[in-house]
Amino acid sequence: MRMFYRLILIFICLILLSSRAINAQGEIKPPPKQKNHNILDRIDFGGYLGATFGDVIYVEVSPLASYRITEKFHAGMGLTYMYYHYSDPYGHISLSSYGGSIFARYFIWRDLFVHLEYAPLYRPGYLPPPNPSLPNVNNSEWAQDVLIGGGYRQWIGDKAFMSLMILWNLNETPYSPYINPIFRIGFGVGI
Repeated sequence: MRMFYRLILIFICLILLSSRAINAQGEIKPPPKQKNHNILDRIDFGGYLGATFGDVIYVEVSPLASYRITEKFHAGMGLTYMYYHYSDPYGHISLSSYGGSIFARYFIWRDLFVHLEYAPLYRPGYLPPPNPSLPNVNNSEWAQDVLIGGGYRQWIGDKAFMSLMILWNLNETPYSPYINPIFRIGFGVGI
């Protein structure tokens, strides 16, 4: 399993390093710094989508908004909805989880940033009873996840960008939906 994570990390590093060489053909630069102090010009919208289909169906939708406090420091919040369905000949489980997040990013060099996020997520869960005549056990729980890591933002237009992040959950519990390390690819656009 460690070998798998190493291969993914090497692959991501190669993509990040080669993006500059590929991008040199038609240089897409970040938007010019503006002296305009209009609040709407400092807001970005974006998010993450994730899905897996097969024996296990997993869908995640996470819209977010961020505010550029300074050119290097951004803070924001988001919403998260996750749907999980598993079925086999012995039964099935369907769960929906929801929550929010608050995060901060600091750009340490150009488009390379560090990321800190607090992401509480409500995980309703019902365990089937060992005897059908017994009631289901409610094991609903709030997962209090603290994610830390870094990433890279690649501009794909004047106000649009893509971000790639590698995060680590510092508070991993059985109720947490995240398995370390966490890889995220997202898109965003400024107003």
